Amino acid sequence: MKSQNRTILIGLSIAAFLGPFTQTIYTPSLTEIGRFYHVNQFMVNLTISLYTFILAANQFFVGPLTDTRGRKATLLPGLLLFLAGSLICFVSGNYYLFLFGRALQAFGITTGSVVAAAVIGDIYAPHERGKAMSIYQTMVFLGPVLGPVVGSLISAYMDWHTAFAVLAAGALFAYVYNRVQLPETLPRDAAPRRIAFGTFTGILANPAARSIMLLAFMQFYGYYLFLVFLPGLLDELYQVPLTMKGLFFMPLTAGIVLGTILGGRLQAYLSHAAILIYSSYGIGAVVSLFWVCLHWHVLGMPVLILFLLGYGILLGVSLPSQSTSLVNLFGKEKGTAMGVYNFVRFTGAAIGPLLGTSLYHLGGDDALYMTLLALLLAAAFVLQRTMRRNATAH
Repeated sequence: MKSQNRTILIGLSIAAFLGPFTQTIYTPSLTEIGRFYHVNQFMVNLTISLYTFILAANQFFVGPLTDTRGRKATLLPGLLLFLAGSLICFVSGNYYLFLFGRALQAFGITTGSVVAAAVIGDIYAPHERGKAMSIYQTMVFLGPVLGPVVGSLISAYMDWHTAFAVLAAGALFAYVYNRVQLPETLPRDAAPRRIAFGTFTGILANPAARSIMLLAFMQFYGYYLFLVFLPGLLDELYQVPLTMKGLFFMPLTAGIVLGTILGGRLQAYLSHAAILIYSSYGIGAVVSLFWVCLHWHVLGMPVLILFLLGYGILLGVSLPSQSTSLVNLFGKEKGTAMGVYNFVRFTGAAIGPLLGTSLYHLGGDDALYMTLLALLLAAAFVLQRTMRRNATAH
């Protein structure tokens, strides 16, 4: 049984990996995409934000579908939809057709992360789920680490469209693998669960939950600002060749993986509230120092790498405590709470490139990163006040 579970977990992890991998595989080519379609930076960034918006909102549809129609019955059509969207992006010579392909990709690949978590809950005993979830989450966070590296190599030696052929091949492999290896794990006697509107409002009415979700929104807003504006910053400061751009994304997203491991271990020594407060102010400090160095033109390449790594590590440290705190707050509605949480943080990721473009046009790098600093510190302050009130109340 353990061997079979590992086989199933591999297929699920591949499907979940494709979602974030797709977000970042073409970020090193954003400038080239703008030139190819003759569109401005806002419209280029829209291809990322639209994907992320749909990825966020579609969780409210895919979750109930998984619980009523079945895990495998939801995943396989989703992978086919993602495959179709990837092929459209690959052959598209028109910006709006490319945007439509990105939307199809997002609609389809949402099933990967939702089904993976559900199946792990179905096939693993409670004491084994933590390890399985860790493997699955590691694969998810490897997506944005490897995406820019693969994408920069593709763009350097082939047409940037080729990245979407790679995604189509990955979708086809994931479809065939899961069609053969993944059984239907939804219990036959499982009754469809009805989620009322009051369930969502009840979660958002909780002050602690609101403060955690506000923090997640701001942190992912900042994360995607760095992802989208890093290629232009590298051109502006260092004239980095295309083949090397992808390497600069690795400190940021690899830091998340390292931070997630560290954050899980810190829970044995610090309270979730303490971890969240320290890491949130720490991220604010990193962004503050980054902006100062950028403003005074002393942002050397090694310093930039350290800042990216620091942001990623502190974000990763915060993530386990964010999700664990929400699960603890909503024992009977933890699945719905996590769905709302994912929606909120993905929305922050989607807004980042669009709002960031407007801010950059208004005031350049100063407006972009000073605004980010103010938002992060505001979220940290709200979180600190809320946690102190809860501690006083108890």
